Amino acid sequence: MNYEIFGIVNGLAGAFGPLDLLMVFAAKYLVFLLFAAGAVATFLRARQDGWWPVGAWRIGQVGATLAIGLTLSVTVRTFHLSLRPFQTHQVHMLITHEPGVSLPSDHATASFALAISVWFFISAKWGPYLMGVAALVAISRVFVGVHYPADITAGALLSTLAGLAVWGATLLWQDRFIARFTPVPVEAERQLEHSA
Repeated sequence: MNYEIFGIVNGLAGAFGPLDLLMVFAAKYLVFLLFAAGAVATFLRARQDGWWPVGAWRIGQVGATLAIGLTLSVTVRTFHLSLRPFQTHQVHMLITHEPGVSLPSDHATASFALAISVWFFISAKWGPYLMGVAALVAISRVFVGVHYPADITAGALLSTLAGLAVWGATLLWQDRFIARFTPVPVEAERQLEHSA
C-alpha cells in the first residue's frame, strides 16, 4: 500500500514541467518560508500579549513543540525502519539526495510541528493555512522521490503527539507560570503593604 501510493504520486513527476518546478521548490525551499511565516505570527502574538510572561510562554510553546517533535523523529530514525525509495526501487528523481533512513521525514515533522504549534497556541486563524503549506511540503517530498507516504505520515503523527504533549503541559503549568512572573501593579503592592 505504501509503495503503491508512492508510485501514484511519484509517477506524476516529469509529466508536467510547471508542476515539477512547484514541487521541487516545495521540497527544497518552502519549509524556510513556512518557518519565516510561523516566526512572524509567533512574535506578533507575543508582542500583542506582552513579551513577558505571556509572550515568552507562547514562544516557549512553539519551541517546545518543535523540539519534542524533532527529538521523537531522531529517536524513531535510530530503528532504521525504512530506506529511501530510490535505494530499493526505480523512481522519478527530481532532486539529488543522500541515501539513508527514510522514516520519518524530518521535513514533514518540522513543517507539521510548526503548523500545529501555531494553530494550537498562536492563531486559530492562520494555523490551518500553515497546515496546508506543511502538507504541500510533505507531499512534495514524495513527489520528488525522496520519501514514502508512510514517512510523511509518521512525521505528521509525531508532530501531533508533540503538540498534544505541550498542550498538556500548558493545562498543567501555564497559569502558575504566568501568575508567578506577572509583576504586581504598584497600587496593588501598596495596598498589600498597608493591609499588612
